[in-house]
Amino acid sequence: MIKSKKIVWKFKKDAEPQGEGDFWYDLTNGGYIKPEEILADAAQLSELKKAIALVESFQDALTEAELLAEF
Repeated sequence: MIKSKKIVWKFKKDAEPQGEGDFWYDLTNGGYIKPEEILADAAQLSELKKAIALVESFQDALTEAELLAEF
């Protein structure tokens, strides 16, 4: 099992609460969470965007291979 390292996220001082309830949807398709408005560190923002793109690519591949079941 891969253990993730703890990241100390750097938020802007004036960051407002984000989201509506479904974290993944709000972060991706819904657009309710806007990392560029709340993250103070450009490198963290870049890494987060890469991570989101990676997971979305995996989700797309599962869908295309008909390996993603909706419950």
